[in-house]
Amino acid sequence: MKNFLQYIGSALVILVLAGCGGATIYNIDNSNTIANKSSLKQVETAIKKGALRKNWSVKKVKEGLLTATINVRGKHIAVVSIPYTEKGYKIDYKTSQGLSYDATANTIHKNYNKWITSLERNINYELAQIGMTQTTSAVRKAPVSQPVVARPVTTVASNLKKSGDLNLEGKTVYIKSIIPYAPTAPIAPNIKAECIIDQQLSEFILKSAQASGLNVVVKNDIGKNDIQLKVEIVDAVSRGGAFRGHNKYVTISGALVQGDKVYQTFKAARISGGGFWGAYKGSCAVLGRTVEALGKDTAVWLSSPMDGAKLGDTYLIRY
Repeated sequence: MKNFLQYIGSALVILVLAGCGGATIYNIDNSNTIANKSSLKQVETAIKKGALRKNWSVKKVKEGLLTATINVRGKHIAVVSIPYTEKGYKIDYKTSQGLSYDATANTIHKNYNKWITSLERNINYELAQIGMTQTTSAVRKAPVSQPVVARPVTTVASNLKKSGDLNLEGKTVYIKSIIPYAPTAPIAPNIKAECIIDQQLSEFILKSAQASGLNVVVKNDIGKNDIQLKVEIVDAVSRGGAFRGHNKYVTISGALVQGDKVYQTFKAARISGGGFWGAYKGSCAVLGRTVEALGKDTAVWLSSPMDGAKLGDTYLIRY
């Protein structure tokens, strides 16, 4: 028995050490994969949209070069360089924190490679629109069953005058303390009566934006010359429960607005089953998880606003 226990102990140590080992850094070279004629701007836009799908914030270093950053709970950070041309792009490791990077061995925590693979897949999805040869794994498929659209919903930018892109560098962006429900949104009365996701969403956007160094301020009397991050909740569904399993999701629409002009816009959706100990959580708590994720999505978008972006669990966006 003693020898058996020693064997088991040794095996566990080996497994733990194996699990802690790093993986060789995965760099992407898709520099010659766009089949048809495209512009540098089209490729840049596709890369930004693909990165935003998985919470990567993107900065333009110069024409033909972007950097993308992912920040997981403030503990694990990865930064990559993305050089691009009209023919394709690359993803190269640049720097990281909290991911056990070993420069000598060229290894890193295995999660990094998962993030890069996901980033590549989502960029390829966007590039498919301009003729990039796709593999099966690069195409994102929505579930077979889709929610039925009961009636049209007017989104946040519907009645405003469309303008170009707005540069936020050095500027203050204002947001209201309560995010309104879209006037025609088919939200169940019990969600509005029992939950406070409209307040929580504003708080989570503010928290995530300020944590990212963005100058976002709560202000309810927003003037016509102020830049507003105007957000509305356009869909909220609360299915299931503690014993049947939660299935909750929220969809939002947002835009940068100044007076009667609207600039960059986005839509985002998040779904949650409650996470760990989900069976012990109430419906409002689970819906709160979705708007917390949406707050983070919005802050990532705000760091590099992309017009027409779709974020989060995009297959749920139906308005």
